[in-house]
Amino acid sequence: MADTGRLAAVVLAGGEGRRMGGQDKGLLLWQGQPLVDAVLARIRAQEAIRFSALALSANRHLDVYATRGLPVLPDAPAHVGCGPLAGLREALRFAQAQGCEAVWVLPCDAPRMPLDLARRLRAALGPGASAAVPVLEGEAGEPRWQPAHALLTVDTLAALDAALAQGERRVMGWLRSLDPVAVPYPPTAAPAFANLNRPEDLI
Repeated sequence: MADTGRLAAVVLAGGEGRRMGGQDKGLLLWQGQPLVDAVLARIRAQEAIRFSALALSANRHLDVYATRGLPVLPDAPAHVGCGPLAGLREALRFAQAQGCEAVWVLPCDAPRMPLDLARRLRAALGPGASAAVPVLEGEAGEPRWQPAHALLTVDTLAALDAALAQGERRVMGWLRSLDPVAVPYPPTAAPAFANLNRPEDLI
């Protein structure tokens, strides 16, 4: 991707928060602020990247999320219950409407993401590539892909629509069909990608 290309970022906060007792995870407090705000601050602190558009993907408390002054993207009615891929679809549609070449999607519950992540994903998304995904190198096992932090070109929207129509619900299942570029991180970076899934993780 050319360095001059427009880039969007969308925080995925539309999950059901089952391991948090059904609470809206993006609005739970971590270090004195809602998780979604911690993630937004991390996005804005990314090295050498200026985002042309930012938005939030959410399905509850839309008015509360809207107080951030950003567009709020609920899942389309036809895709409610389809999981994170529904949020990815709206993120791609948003980026496309904003004239962006690609969108970085990231979860609302990973506030420690590396500050060089967006820059490295963008650098990896060269000609002919449609997706770049960080991968934690395994110490003794298989590399661990981090599909919730993918950078996707907007022309993948048609492929995602087709996958949803065919019943695909797994983010990595769909991403593998795009032959994504792996952006490696060492095992020591695992805490930076950790998701805060349980109440005790917020302490």
